[in-house]
Amino acid sequence: MKKWKKQLSFLMILTMLSTALAACGTPKEDEKGAENATEDQSKDTAKEGEKTEIGDDLVPTEPTEVTFWHSISGDKEIVLKEIVDDYNAGPGAEIGVTVNPIFQGSYDEFSTKLTASLQAGDTENLPDLVQLSSKGIFDVKDSKYIYFVQNLLDKDPNGIDPATFNAASAAYCTYDGDLLGVPFSTSSIMVYYNKDHFTEAGLNPEAPPTTLAELADAVKKLTIKNGDKIERYGLGTRLRFFILGTWVPSLGEGHAMFNCENGRAGTPKEINMTKDGSLETILTEWNKVLATGGVEYTDAAPNESFLSGYYSMMFASTSSLATVLAQTEETGTMNLGVTEITKVNDSSSSATGIGGSALYMFDRANENSILGAWDFIKYLATPEVSAKWYMSTGYYPMNMEAMESEEVKALTAEHPQYEIINTILEHSAGYTNYTEPWIPSFTDTDSLVQDEIIKLSDGSQDIETTIANIETGATQKLNDYNSAN
Repeated sequence: MKKWKKQLSFLMILTMLSTALAACGTPKEDEKGAENATEDQSKDTAKEGEKTEIGDDLVPTEPTEVTFWHSISGDKEIVLKEIVDDYNAGPGAEIGVTVNPIFQGSYDEFSTKLTASLQAGDTENLPDLVQLSSKGIFDVKDSKYIYFVQNLLDKDPNGIDPATFNAASAAYCTYDGDLLGVPFSTSSIMVYYNKDHFTEAGLNPEAPPTTLAELADAVKKLTIKNGDKIERYGLGTRLRFFILGTWVPSLGEGHAMFNCENGRAGTPKEINMTKDGSLETILTEWNKVLATGGVEYTDAAPNESFLSGYYSMMFASTSSLATVLAQTEETGTMNLGVTEITKVNDSSSSATGIGGSALYMFDRANENSILGAWDFIKYLATPEVSAKWYMSTGYYPMNMEAMESEEVKALTAEHPQYEIINTILEHSAGYTNYTEPWIPSFTDTDSLVQDEIIKLSDGSQDIETTIANIETGATQKLNDYNSAN
């Protein structure tokens, strides 16, 4: 049995988050007092609001269509449709459930549409099931229409065993100590690199850099300049929340980007990483990489330039693995290497954080819709479907027993790059607080942080000014939200 399975402790996660919650209430609790907050929450919040009652028979009583909104596109959408079609023709047909997947654009576009529907209270046209990233979940997690998956896990103990989830992925979609959603499409950041470039530069392609100081040395050797012109960058990546979600907590216990357990235990009131020295440590080490002049630091989507050979390395999601591997093998232009995300320094941990997205349910006052969505989720959580989703995308399987299947083992034997997933899981076991934050104005705050770091990167401001600007801007956005709510 793999180490990660032995270390899985779902109860530990819930206990940790429940403890944090006691010291981190909702804005209403803080500002109005517990008595008033109780009254308000009974009307407005997901946990305390009136919910559709679910009977003991967990099968819909009539033919039911489940509306499923998502942001999955390209090759991944083809796989998702295959999975949905298989369900509709098989288990779904047996109980009269049909899932209707509808692409809703990018995460930002999707989030805007969903928030508008919720604010209008248009339950008739709300989806039953949604795939949301950290960009969208904050605005809906306290909605009276959202339906905690934990309710059905408790009601249907034989339906899904949460111990089969990757513990860190489960923590990603846990709120107030309960599972708000299920970890269908979670992923981690890692390093993709061109082994041929490493060999040309005199670097060992089997020993990629492990710290930012080593990364700086590699970038310097990999970068090709012709006068002032860069003909090949050693690294193409833009620092963002997905990366900081690993680097900040890796610096030691108690380090987090924001307070309130990065938003898993209530709405954050403060940005932490600017005060506890973690961002300063990260930017000091990152400056060593920038000093090489071989970083394209504005590129938030580096896949294309990496595949073309313009970058020798990139930071990208594990969910890009299937696509990048297929394209490099199809073109034959690169011997692809993958490794864990570079550590900040020798003292930081080797754990990698969780990002991506998860599935969440909505209560449209229709018991059959809830039961239909739940039945589809149970289908997705089978080892067979989890294995197919993982092998075709690079997202972590919802059911980690999939990693022991013969199909996954054969894939890893044929494509050794997939072994990196086992390595990340092993080194990250027990580190469940390495997540993207759930904060108000996620996209705006993430953009603010990125833009300030770009100013540092182009030399227009120093580290001290960068941190001060991030703290001022992020704090203002938090205060604006908390004052209005």
